[in-house]
Amino acid sequence: MRKNVTVALLLATFLAAIEGTVVSVATPVIASELNGATLVSWVFAAFLLFTAVSTPIYGKVADLFGRKRVLLFGIGLFTVSSLLCGLATSMEQLIVFRALQGLGAGAVLPISMTIIGDLYKYEERGKIQGILSAVWGVSGVLGPVIGGFLVETLSWRYVFLLNVPFALLSFIMIIVFYKETVAETSERIDLKGALLFAGGTTAFLYALITFSETNEWTTTIVGSGVLSLVLLGGFFLSERRATSPLLPFDLLKQSTIAAINGSVFFAAWVLVSMSAYIPIWAQAVLGKTATEAGFMLMPLSVAWTFTSIIGGRTLGVASPRRRALVGMGLLVIGTFTLTLLSQSSSDFWVYGAVALIGVGFGLSQPMFIVVLQTVVSYQQRGTATATNSFLSTVGQTLGVAVFGAVFNFVVLNDFKESSALSQVSLEDFFNQSVTETLSASVRLQGEQIIATGLNSIFIGAMIAAVIAFIIATRLPARPPEPSQRS
Repeated sequence: MRKNVTVALLLATFLAAIEGTVVSVATPVIASELNGATLVSWVFAAFLLFTAVSTPIYGKVADLFGRKRVLLFGIGLFTVSSLLCGLATSMEQLIVFRALQGLGAGAVLPISMTIIGDLYKYEERGKIQGILSAVWGVSGVLGPVIGGFLVETLSWRYVFLLNVPFALLSFIMIIVFYKETVAETSERIDLKGALLFAGGTTAFLYALITFSETNEWTTTIVGSGVLSLVLLGGFFLSERRATSPLLPFDLLKQSTIAAINGSVFFAAWVLVSMSAYIPIWAQAVLGKTATEAGFMLMPLSVAWTFTSIIGGRTLGVASPRRRALVGMGLLVIGTFTLTLLSQSSSDFWVYGAVALIGVGFGLSQPMFIVVLQTVVSYQQRGTATATNSFLSTVGQTLGVAVFGAVFNFVVLNDFKESSALSQVSLEDFFNQSVTETLSASVRLQGEQIIATGLNSIFIGAMIAAVIAFIIATRLPARPPEPSQRS
């Protein structure tokens, strides 16, 4: 039974994880066919936003009423919305269906990790969580390849439709093989807290995502920010009075859990700086094609995958603190290397730095989840795992907004102040055929400015890595003692 359930969980996780990378390849064709170039960013933002908002709610519901129901609901919603995405006839429809996909993914990813924690003991979790973490690395490698093949040979619609049969297989396997006994409980989900949390988080992430695109304090952004403060403030007060809070603050304040969540949150900033800005460095500074730029990120996925598998199998060799410090230390070294890059730097410096960061994530991420699930009880495991996933998503979203604002401020201001570049747009340097039409002096000056802006991003990523390293020193030196029913 356990083996079959694990296969089903890995399959469901792979489908949800690969969704981001496989769709990215298809977006230019989608925008062209559906006449929605101005809405492209919301194809990703809608998925990210609704995944983040729903994750903690699913975690709490799974703790109260069982994992199986929540996971089946998530896979079912993900399957139906994937089908709808493949049948969308307008960009607006696609964005709505992507939001529904995000709602499904919000259940699939954390609840799968929670069930792994239920099925395996501490010594075994490392191996399985390592494989589960490696699924993300594999999706990063295969996503662009599969997406490109489907777009070129069939249609962009198959990028979404391909999910359906495999998701149904996972759904059926979980129904058949996963046997769960759910204890009766008089507790009820804190509906008021859930609504306040969902509304406040949605407003907060909407303001962040919109600001990262416009870099302007519009009325809509300010209003969303104020609304988020009001709703999240109400959520905090509601949680303190609730008999069954959505996010138990006493749980989150435990030193080990707080250290893990803090490290994961700031490490997410490092991750998003790689995925968003390494391709820009490759294309705008080094003059690479889009395909070549994608290959520069491959060491991150490959190193993460292999290190997760090896690290998971050797979980008992080193203490949680030592393993976390090595992992976060590699993030610091990798980001520091990136801050030293210049236009004349060899490609191998980028590959080496990205690979170091991949090893750092592979060493730390599975261990974080295993320790987190060990120090909490069965009744709190879903909430703790989902909250950790939520903080990772918010960390990436906040990183995108802050880094995007810094990059735009540095680069766009320098472009405006340069007489040679005043009539040239930043986007011209992202298109190799357009860049080649510019004079050598204009091209060199533009590349230097973009390199300066990207170096600012990498400095910010290094600061985030240092903070994650410092927080990781709070982890226990010895493997944790299992909590009740752990």
